Amino acid sequence: MGTTNIKMDVHDLQATLQKLESSMDEFRSYTDNFRSGTRDQLKSFNSDFIEKVDAVLENMNDDINSDLLKNLEDIHRAGKKILDEMKKADEEVGEMIRSGQS
Repeated sequence: MGTTNIKMDVHDLQATLQKLESSMDEFRSYTDNFRSGTRDQLKSFNSDFIEKVDAVLENMNDDINSDLLKNLEDIHRAGKKILDEMKKADEEVGEMIRSGQS
């Protein structure tokens, strides 16, 4: 029976996690800035319509974007854990080789 080897470049994984984190930060700031900026621009208007738009923007704080961001954070956390475990295993194997216990 053959064995299957999984090959993964630690540097590629680290770069991917950094891109994901950067994208999450950009997404987070865009959604927060959009809501607060739009609400600030509407403050000078007085009407029932503007009050309803303001209420919609307030309710967007709990919209699907929050769930998406949470899922992305969970993926990032899991990827970071895998990366840390891979680095730890690599260090342990390196130490075994250096000590002649390979």
